[in-house]
Amino acid sequence: MRVSNAQARENRERVIDVAAAQFRERGIEGIGIADLMKSAGLTHGGFYKQFRSKDDLVVQAVTRAIDGTTADIGAQIGAADDPLAALIAFYVSTVHRDNPARGCSLASLAVDATRSDDPAFRALIGDLVARYLALLTDLATGQDAASARQTAIVTLSQMLGAVILARAVPDKALSDEILQVVARDLSPDRDA
Repeated sequence: MRVSNAQARENRERVIDVAAAQFRERGIEGIGIADLMKSAGLTHGGFYKQFRSKDDLVVQAVTRAIDGTTADIGAQIGAADDPLAALIAFYVSTVHRDNPARGCSLASLAVDATRSDDPAFRALIGDLVARYLALLTDLATGQDAASARQTAIVTLSQMLGAVILARAVPDKALSDEILQVVARDLSPDRDA
């Protein structure tokens, strides 16, 4: 049975949404095309009617995931009295740790990018790092530009490292401790 153009577009969007979650949860190599398509409620054969390759889907799905996280972060910090504190509380949290499928692509896929031969995927992750650094540099108050940039690099590294380590350790108490210590260390008012 022939699928209408509207249905084909809807199917394609569903595959991208499912892949955006599955790649963050399981990694790029952690799920194959057949399982992805099954999760989207479609057949494996339909994949190549929608995408040139898995690399094509990866870039589109990670872009979708980044856009979603960017919107989530914008909502969290947009109305906050202290945007940096709101960002840290959002990122270095048990909610973020426990929901990789809805979390930051950087925390889930940075290691995949280091192993990838796909320049488009690597560029996408590199752009995400640059976007976070720009945001964190803007949020660094009372510092000259060079110091703000250095603070942004350290802050991003701590935020990202905390989430990755908290997800990696099997001991929940240690995982919680990692998040708590890093969140406290990054708190803008810790010295107050």
